[in-house]
Amino acid sequence: MIKKYNINIPESEINDLKDRINNTRWPNDPFNEDWVNGTNKDFLKDFLNYWANDYDWRKAESKINELGSYIFKSKENIDIHFIHARSEVSESIPILFTHGWPGSIQEFLKITKILSNSTKYNFSIVCPSIPGFGFSGKPEKKGFNSEKIAHIWHELMLELGYKKYIVQGGDWGATISKWIAELYPDSCIGLHLNLVIAYPPEKDPFEGVSEKELKLLENYEKYKTQGFGYYEIQKTKPQSLGYGLTDSPAGLAGWIVEKYFGWFNDNDNNLVATTDEVLSIISLYWFSNSINSSLKLYKENGDFGFSFNKISVPTAGAIFKKDIMIPPKKWAEEIYNLIQWNVYDGGHFAALEKPEILAKDLEDFVDKLEI
Repeated sequence: MIKKYNINIPESEINDLKDRINNTRWPNDPFNEDWVNGTNKDFLKDFLNYWANDYDWRKAESKINELGSYIFKSKENIDIHFIHARSEVSESIPILFTHGWPGSIQEFLKITKILSNSTKYNFSIVCPSIPGFGFSGKPEKKGFNSEKIAHIWHELMLELGYKKYIVQGGDWGATISKWIAELYPDSCIGLHLNLVIAYPPEKDPFEGVSEKELKLLENYEKYKTQGFGYYEIQKTKPQSLGYGLTDSPAGLAGWIVEKYFGWFNDNDNNLVATTDEVLSIISLYWFSNSINSSLKLYKENGDFGFSFNKISVPTAGAIFKKDIMIPPKKWAEEIYNLIQWNVYDGGHFAALEKPEILAKDLEDFVDKLEI
């Protein structure tokens, strides 16, 4: 069952957030001008001051509501909140976008508008919130890993009347999209990824790998040594972390905003997107009280949440040079049926940071599909 869902956070909750921000108790932060120890205190103070005094959540709410905000009750008896921008043309091409952590459906607001106004194709866009994220239901039992979510997504697409569709994703969205391609190859007509997960083949892993590809592999080594701590905590003891992040806006923002600083293509004191865009994502976690439940996906998926089985579905890799994992094309070909592979400037949050490039890459991918 699908019904309209209008997001309208009570004013009392917005005021409570502001009060909590104004009552923040701050730690010291020596020797951290370059964020080497995590989120810089001076940056975060300015960020929270803007959140409390200048940021307008109502604008973020209205953007989601205007695109088309809905709730779907799945067979798993869990509510799935999703954006649906349906084309007015009956023979449209459906694209199912899936976010990751610490992302949200708001990553896709810009690219949804771009593709909805495409002069080349008629697209219908579906962007669901993963269970435990945003206004989707919070799982009360084990088992909601990427594979199960893939089944729910397919169920949603069929309920919407889309028997054939393209899937797109990065981060955890890449694992969910890969599972859909593997489990439902008759329905999934194309797999488009901006994070391509692949590991070295056992035989001659570096044969045919270019110098440029070897250089891009260094991103993952840097990520493992300097940025992997959050993953270990979230996959082992997420509940312990969840108490502080649920209770403190400063704690929540400090935990999340560092990802929008560290996972992109510059080294200055700026974020991947505007302050309002990043705050809209953090605010969604806050107002939906979903940070704790979102962390549980790491526990469910463990190290991978991923199947290394080779798939036949045509696949495109949109590679952004500063992403956290960039395998050589040769490695990806061991798993995916690659028909497109392009490398761009940019980082982990491609739809947020480079929506025009990602949209063009999707259109080019559709050119190659037999639809």
